[in-house]
Amino acid sequence: MDLKELAINSGKKRHPWELVRIQVVRHFISQCFTEKKDLTILDVGSGDTFMIQQLSEKFDEASFFAVDTGYQVEYINRLNEEFELQNRKIKVFNELSGAAFTMQGEVDLVLLLDVIEHVPDDVEFLKTINKLHSISDKTLFLITVPAFQWLFCSHDAFLGHYRRYNNRLLREKVRKADLNISSMGYFFMVPLLFRFMEVVLEKLKLKKGRETGIGGWNGNSVLTKFLFWTLKIDFSITRFFGKVGIKLPGLSNFAICKR
Repeated sequence: MDLKELAINSGKKRHPWELVRIQVVRHFISQCFTEKKDLTILDVGSGDTFMIQQLSEKFDEASFFAVDTGYQVEYINRLNEEFELQNRKIKVFNELSGAAFTMQGEVDLVLLLDVIEHVPDDVEFLKTINKLHSISDKTLFLITVPAFQWLFCSHDAFLGHYRRYNNRLLREKVRKADLNISSMGYFFMVPLLFRFMEVVLEKLKLKKGRETGIGGWNGNSVLTKFLFWTLKIDFSITRFFGKVGIKLPGLSNFAICKR
């Protein structure tokens, strides 16, 4: 969850999109690393660390380094103390340089999960990460971004997005950052339809209410489970068609790449 959305999420309820997204990321990591277990994972733009905490439970032999420039020193200290007490291999930083200095050896995976759309110069940002001493030719980058510029709306403005992407634009940005794509595509078809309806209503000036993002989720357990399974099946369908070379559209765009 974005830190801006965290401030709204006083009830600590998790949006089903966020819960299924964890499984999506787990799938990509398991697909990329079938043998190595003691991974070193750098999560850039880690938000409220919910994602990385969930990943640490699945990949319990991995070491995680979470970086977000929005973290205050007190927040960092509290999280690091909590993770140490919980015996989690997670370290939290508000600067890339601090994480890079602490890491031992090479990074196996860089997570950029809905991050680069927040950066004015996304190519330069990717280049900066790519130049870290702990990044090697074997390091994989998993990048997810919001898809399709024609869906740009108040939700994007609220979260501070500069742009949305498609396969062509994401490929262009990644290549300019001296990275090569091994896999890319879209996921979450059903939310794509709902976002399209939201954009239409917004253009017709029929949409009302304050934008809260996923931090404003207040659905009951039945609705949450229904949407969770809908999105999970949605991703499975996209993945199935992707295996046979058919790339279906979705609300999210992803790329797996390396030098």
